[in-house]
Amino acid sequence: MEAQKVEVPYKEMVLADGSPNESWLAGLRSSLKAMEEKGGEAMLFPLFTERECKDVDAALEITAAYKHCARRVKDCASVKGFFVPPVFRDMDRGAELVENFKTELLEKHPHYVFAD
Repeated sequence: MEAQKVEVPYKEMVLADGSPNESWLAGLRSSLKAMEEKGGEAMLFPLFTERECKDVDAALEITAAYKHCARRVKDCASVKGFFVPPVFRDMDRGAELVENFKTELLEKHPHYVFAD
């Protein structure tokens, strides 16, 4: 069975003040647990605009938000990993941002795989 691409919109996951939207993350976790019960697998796709990721500092904030997301769904066996945010590759220090994204998520989730 091929893993299903599950979009994780940054604008839903993070509140206007920059704090995590814990109720939205709880809903994501519930969806992933339901997928797990059916034997499904998921690859999470960080979804955000180039405007939201305007510079390296914004990219680091986005990485931190998806790291938090990964912690909230850590008990979901359906999650196989993440897509690497394509916007990162085209930015200044793109290779460094991609590597940082992977390193941050692998810190507590060494089983994750990454896709382009």
